[in-house]
Amino acid sequence: MSWTAEIIRAGIALESLSDDLGTLGVPGTWYRVSDGTERGLFTTRNRGDALRRFQQRVRLASGA
Repeated sequence: MSWTAEIIRAGIALESLSDDLGTLGVPGTWYRVSDGTERGLFTTRNRGDALRRFQQRVRLASGA
């Protein structure tokens, strides 16, 4: 299994993983957003949730 990255902005990638065997707990497609730091590695089954969670973490880190 390997993550497939889609660059959505400079330095920010939406990664997806097809987990047909349920290695991550539940079979299906998993998403995470990464900006090269650990704070971006929130894994979820919903693409929109991954993007929203990443935005929240960036806002908290910036103090906004």
